[in-house]
Amino acid sequence: MIMTPKARRSGFSLLEILLALAILGGSLAILSRIVETGTSAAIESRCLAQARLVCQSKLSEVLLDAASGLDPQTEISVPIASFDSTSTTPMNYSVEVAQGPMDGILIVRVSVAVQTADGIGTLANYSLSRWIVDSSLGLEQAEADEAAALEASAEAMPGEGGAPL
Repeated sequence: MIMTPKARRSGFSLLEILLALAILGGSLAILSRIVETGTSAAIESRCLAQARLVCQSKLSEVLLDAASGLDPQTEISVPIASFDSTSTTPMNYSVEVAQGPMDGILIVRVSVAVQTADGIGTLANYSLSRWIVDSSLGLEQAEADEAAALEASAEAMPGEGGAPL
């Protein structure tokens, strides 16, 4: 039995090796794009979570001030100090106060923007809005006066036990 040259070869040809390397290179390029997309999504998600926490905190501060009688004031693009020792991401917040659709209602909107390290671009934005009663109208005082008047009238009626409804 005589063996032909093709039957004796035991390795890969140069063409097969180049084809395998081309497939491997294409696969690695696709995988690197997937990793890059995942990394950028993780960074954006982290920044959005930080912005949400800061936004909730600032809105709580504004609502507490409003509850204590201080009118909320509009503030535009105020830098925020880092809230932990490892964060170096710059953030700005703004507070917008607008008249609501009804008299005596204010709309308070707090927005937080997470900036890129160079401060030019924005990585994430988050906003929260709340409706509050306008303290300048004195509605809280009118409500307290009404409650006091109801209590006084209930105490003044001798035949009904003086218990308010």
